[in-house]
Amino acid sequence: MKQLYIMACLCLLFVSSCREDTIEPDVFGALFGEVVSAGNSVEAIADAQVTTTPPTNSLFTDDVGRFAFESIKAGTYSVRVEKEGYITQLESVTINEDQTTNIVIKLALDTLQNAVPTQAENPMPSDGAAQQQVDLRLSWEASDADENDELRYQLLLFGSDFSQQLEFTDLRDSFVDLQDLEYGATYYWQVIVTDGKSDPVNGDVWSFSTVPFPDLRYLFTRNNNGIYQIISSDANGLEVALTDESNSSWRPLMSPNRQRIAYISNEGVEPQIYLMDRDGGNKQQLTTVPVAGFNNLELDYCWSPDGTQILYMNNSRLFRINTDGTGLEVVASAPSGFTFSECDWTDQGDRILARITGTTVYESYIVMYNREGLFLRQLENDLPGGLGGAVFSIDGRYMLFTRDISGFENTEGRQLDSRVFLKNLDTFELTDLSLGKPNGTNDLDARFSPDGAFVIFVNTNNDGISRRDIYQMRLDGEERELLFEDAEMPNWQ
Repeated sequence: MKQLYIMACLCLLFVSSCREDTIEPDVFGALFGEVVSAGNSVEAIADAQVTTTPPTNSLFTDDVGRFAFESIKAGTYSVRVEKEGYITQLESVTINEDQTTNIVIKLALDTLQNAVPTQAENPMPSDGAAQQQVDLRLSWEASDADENDELRYQLLLFGSDFSQQLEFTDLRDSFVDLQDLEYGATYYWQVIVTDGKSDPVNGDVWSFSTVPFPDLRYLFTRNNNGIYQIISSDANGLEVALTDESNSSWRPLMSPNRQRIAYISNEGVEPQIYLMDRDGGNKQQLTTVPVAGFNNLELDYCWSPDGTQILYMNNSRLFRINTDGTGLEVVASAPSGFTFSECDWTDQGDRILARITGTTVYESYIVMYNREGLFLRQLENDLPGGLGGAVFSIDGRYMLFTRDISGFENTEGRQLDSRVFLKNLDTFELTDLSLGKPNGTNDLDARFSPDGAFVIFVNTNNDGISRRDIYQMRLDGEERELLFEDAEMPNWQ
């Protein structure tokens, strides 16, 4: 029995020694993560260091704050994320076999270690600066003791009543270029500095004022894609748009004292006359009975010699209205079948010129009335070809007008050879001022210069669709000179 027991033990030992040990294989998964800033404004954090416990690789987030452990042994890890200026963050994560785990880790700014940026200082223009141009650069200085911090700026611009005009945000440069500010205005501005870590630092409120509105002597209209804008300009090319492109405005006329500008606009349902200041401010509708005639773009009106009234037409009636909107009255009525097209008023004898148009654009006469609308005489007869204008000279002795001497007429109202004429109202002597006009063009819409020594007018190709330009010439027709390209309806006051 004892021998059997020994044998059994030997066999058991043999079997046990022949069996291999069991080894569990390693299994892997993946870990993808994103590191972003904590708070309301979430931004990716690049170059943050990512490590794990138990240790694996040490990674850095890319430009969009992402990292990836594409093959990591399954198990539970503590993920550590750190970056200078932020509080280090630990996150626990479990990696499962053949699965991808995604995490988002938020880092909060370590405000205890961050240096607060300085307040904006050294403004340019300096605080309280006067006579600044309407196009100018605002600049300032600010700094941060943390060299790696990138400063950002916010600029607020206020009007004289501290109503906010403009706001510029997330600026990387310490300057802003401004354009088209108001003339003769006071502005206030403030710069807010931030480093993206500490609270924004509000700067002082600075101010500057702009130059007064320049003494611009010319007014004209420019067609921008079918919308007519009124432009004020000087002889050196400085141009200021007085109306915007929300609706068409045309036929500008400066008041005799050069303080107000009248113009026609289709801002409402029908064309009406409006008034505005020389700088384009304080726009007000004057008329309620609309301006009406044969062609909207040829509608006309004029100031009274003393600047207290406006004379304008509504088809067959010639109206007069005070510049405060009161006193509307009919001055004259056109003959049956005719409408008023253009008018002018001189204080020399208190006389009124008017052009009246019949059933076609070519059927026109120029006549004269007294102040009360009493017909005095006919100055130009209806001849073949187009007729335009009717404006007095300063002394009231002469009249400017245009006529197409070709005599051409068609259904479109085209003119082939329109010329400017000067007529002596005492002797009826007629002078052709367009002797230097290029062939194939028309001279149109002529007016006297403020000193009476020049004529300002429009020249354009006679095809009726080409660009219009404004010229000037002497009263003898010499010295034709281009003043403004792509411009029409001139007024020189």
